Amino acid sequence: MIDKYIYDYFAKFVFEKTGIFYPEKDYYRLDSRINKLISEYQCKDAKEVYDKFQTHRSTDMEQFLINICTNNETYFFRDDKPFKALTEDILPNLQKQYPGASLSIWSCASSTGQEPLSVIMSILEKFNSTIRFSFDATDISTTALAKAKKGKYTNLDVQRGLPITLLVKYFESVDGGDWQAKPEILSKVKYSEFNLFSTNFPINKYHVIFCRNVLIYQDSKNKAQILEKLAKALVPGGYLVMGAGESLIGTGVNLEQVTLSGSMVFQSALL
Repeated sequence: MIDKYIYDYFAKFVFEKTGIFYPEKDYYRLDSRINKLISEYQCKDAKEVYDKFQTHRSTDMEQFLINICTNNETYFFRDDKPFKALTEDILPNLQKQYPGASLSIWSCASSTGQEPLSVIMSILEKFNSTIRFSFDATDISTTALAKAKKGKYTNLDVQRGLPITLLVKYFESVDGGDWQAKPEILSKVKYSEFNLFSTNFPINKYHVIFCRNVLIYQDSKNKAQILEKLAKALVPGGYLVMGAGESLIGTGVNLEQVTLSGSMVFQSALL
């Protein structure tokens, strides 16, 4: 049995680093994380790994804990409505607002890369090479980013949401069952590490920001602060795409809610 003060310590540490909140009633969700720490750092029990964090904590140990506490559940074309809204409404609208411009897109919690690649495939299928864009993808988890940068997925990964026509068009079969994203899509993404708790947010840079199914793990204060920074990162008339069921209610963030192709998105004010 793990003592409460150990739960308290790791819950506080994870919250301060990532904003992921473990209330006391959910401490049981930390069990598997603490057990992974025990195994990774060859400790005999939770008390020993707690002591190690207290006295000999390294950057690698901190990052390992962040990696295992971050929810990297994702799959290709997760909730397909935002991808339709992007190609049918958002990008055409932005092309009218910014004629001839290269449109900047940011997936700010890109996990293992399925969302960025889904966006890029959607754009290529709709516009071929007639639209100019750049794509930044970031995540706090270095483990997730390593997989995303490699662009290599298991057979199970590609069976979750990826149509067979797009699989054979944009991926190559490798290593007896895995699938490798072709350079034509993988090269269009620039991956980097980024913590949404950072103060170093860009200003007026992105035409579209994807931040889906991330803020549900934050408390109301952190959610409002992150959304305010994301809103400032949008160009005038830019769009924030959140997860189904996520909203700005109670945050005070000044973005207009609009429904496009059945998907609720949020737009910054036009000049």
